[in-house]
Amino acid sequence: MIAELGVKSLRVDDLASDLGISKRTLYEMFGDKAELLYHSVKHLFQSESREVLTDVGERLSGIPALLEIFDGMMARSAVRKRLTENLAKFYPELYERIMTENRDFGLSVLRKKLTDLVEDGLISEMVNIDLSITMFYYTSMGLMRRHGRLVLPNGVTEQEAFRYTIVNFFRGIATLKGVEQIDAYIAQKAEN
Repeated sequence: MIAELGVKSLRVDDLASDLGISKRTLYEMFGDKAELLYHSVKHLFQSESREVLTDVGERLSGIPALLEIFDGMMARSAVRKRLTENLAKFYPELYERIMTENRDFGLSVLRKKLTDLVEDGLISEMVNIDLSITMFYYTSMGLMRRHGRLVLPNGVTEQEAFRYTIVNFFRGIATLKGVEQIDAYIAQKAEN
């Protein structure tokens, strides 16, 4: 309901009715609407992340898995953008809390993935992991937050622009073996 209606339009009465419980029960469980929103949005974001990570992990490995994870995130960015903009406008403290937790989670996943890729010989050992994840995280989040507002050359979709940015970032830190994986991934995407 939050994804469909947005945080401002969601009424606790409607949510309780949809769940088949009383409004009072919801307030006993969560205290207030802000705490209900916090847990709901956090659950939504974590569920999406787990879904993408699980799906990709079952199909791909190495750098292509990481590229596909970011493709999945970009595909879901419109709903996230709308929700986070509403949170920032109507619940700024809640917005900061969720964004901080989301950032910390994203950075920890990215740190683990990059460390694994270094160990697998796909990313250069000379790369500063902490600097790389910070720069990459803020670049990718900036692109996702601008969803629907990027000015691109004719015929280029936001998904393509996002993939182009990510691919070139990873090309810059990849070993020759990693670049080969990137090229194979791009060729496979072009075929599909």
